[in-house]
Amino acid sequence: MGILDDVVINAKSVAEAVGRKAGQLVDVSKLHVSAAEVNAEITKRYQTLGQYVYENSREALGADPEAMGQMAELDELQTQLSVINKELGDKQNKTVCPTCGKHCGNADTFCSTCGTKLQNEPQEEPIPQEGGPNDEAAKAAAQGPAPSVTDIPPRDFP
Repeated sequence: MGILDDVVINAKSVAEAVGRKAGQLVDVSKLHVSAAEVNAEITKRYQTLGQYVYENSREALGADPEAMGQMAELDELQTQLSVINKELGDKQNKTVCPTCGKHCGNADTFCSTCGTKLQNEPQEEPIPQEGGPNDEAAKAAAQGPAPSVTDIPPRDFP
């Protein structure tokens, strides 16, 4: 029975060691989550501060060429984003609210999120012009008259 008792005692000590290690891992994981949450909050506040400076301090930063270069790059990115959102909205038959950026239906007059009046531009369908590539009569005229039965030469069949 001595060997069996030793096995049980060793198993208990191993289980306690594993339990302590698991507890440490849980504590470390909780600290990682807390650090990530604080880091996300810092990033959010940097973003808010940066947007505030961008929108309200353009004149004060005018003497700083680095700041003006960064602002010019942001302006270009905003323009690119606007073009992409417009194209995306066109493909999805939606309009992007200029105030909050929410996608609204093309038939909507007001944004359902912020209430901003949407400027829906009526999309005009192209009007086919005579003689243009969409005009069937112009195509037929360009090809000449359609062959008639009398225009087809007779074939000799064996």
